[in-house]
Amino acid sequence: MTRLSHSVALLAVLWLLGGTRPVSAEPVAPPTVSQVHQLLAIGSLLCTEAPARDCIDLGWRFADADGDGTLSLAELRAVRSGFLDWASQAEGSLSGRDRIAFNLARTLAATVPLAPLFAIYDADGDGRLDRTELLTDLRLDERPLATILMDREATDWTAIRARLGRAGALLGLLGVPD
Repeated sequence: MTRLSHSVALLAVLWLLGGTRPVSAEPVAPPTVSQVHQLLAIGSLLCTEAPARDCIDLGWRFADADGDGTLSLAELRAVRSGFLDWASQAEGSLSGRDRIAFNLARTLAATVPLAPLFAIYDADGDGRLDRTELLTDLRLDERPLATILMDREATDWTAIRARLGRAGALLGLLGVPD
């Protein structure tokens, strides 16, 4: 996996962060292109070198705009919007394989319906996603998240693909193991 692929993995984690608070929840401003770029600059190294929990903590702090320790659908939508804004500017600087992986990740982020997916992850039905619910398909240890995501024993990609429905097929194109 290239550093860009690791960044895409971090963005996938951020994209998967979210819950389903009531529709009346205040809208959350998306992160700026600069903020997403800074997150990727830090995260691409952190998520490939540091223990997985450090990467998860970085992504969680980034996505949890109100700091309540859980993630709402509004926060998720804001992260996705910020990523898509950043992606439209960053695409021109990529070439070859990185551009292909990047475009697949962007397609995945733009097409998978959020609310039904997070209803599946919201195990206790409280309308919020906490870390335990988010990480249900991962077994974290001291290895970097990028390593854990490629370990068939530590990541239940079959369950993740099932949660993503038809969009789960895109994961194989991103180099995610079967």
